[in-house]
Parts: sequence; C-alpha cells; structure tokens
Amino acid sequence: MQDSSQGQDFDLNDRRHSRRFPLHLSVRYRVIGAEPPAWTVTESLNISSTGILFTTEVAVLPGQGLEACVSWPVALDKRVPLKLALKGPAVRCEGNRIAMRFERYEFRTRSADAA
Repeated sequence: MQDSSQGQDFDLNDRRHSRRFPLHLSVRYRVIGAEPPAWTVTESLNISSTGILFTTEVAVLPGQGLEACVSWPVALDKRVPLKLALKGPAVRCEGNRIAMRFERYEFRTRSADAA
C-alpha cells in the first residue's frame, strides 16, 4: 500500500511499531553465556529504535540473550569514533538473519580500528 503523504510503501500487516532504517554497518556479536564466548563479525541489514536485523553464520535460537557492538556511522564532535553497545534477546532467526530486540543500549567511544 502506498502512503501518499510520505511517498513510501508500508505493509498494513507489519506489527512493528518502529521505523526501520536500511543501514549496513559493521556488527560484532556473541551469545551471552556461550562457551567459549566468541565474538562473530557480521553486517547489519536494518536498524530501528527498538531492534536490529543482521546476518549470521552462527545458529542462534529465539530467546537467547545477545550482546552486540555496532560501529556507529557518525563520530562524536566529528572526530571521536563511536559504537552502539546492545544487549537483548534474539526475537526471530530465519536462515542467515537474526532479529534482536534492544533491552539495554548505550553509546561508547571506540578505537578507530575496532567495531
């Protein structure tokens, strides 16, 4: 269906309340409590104010706790690199994609070469 006021398509059956932004950003994530607690590097497909969708090669079950760090595309004061640190559950896992809901998040400074 077309929203004529915004010129954008939207799905009336989509139950998500937050707008998704198609940002392809570097993501490091791990399953909380996994042994060994290895970080996996991947890429986001989209992000909203309440969640993120990213690719994966690691099997994750819905409900499993995740910790992720997203390389933020805008620097603090145009010079200090930032990352968005996230914690929350996987809410959907389909094929090589994981949808994660944010329960906690914060911006942190990062080194120029880290995610």
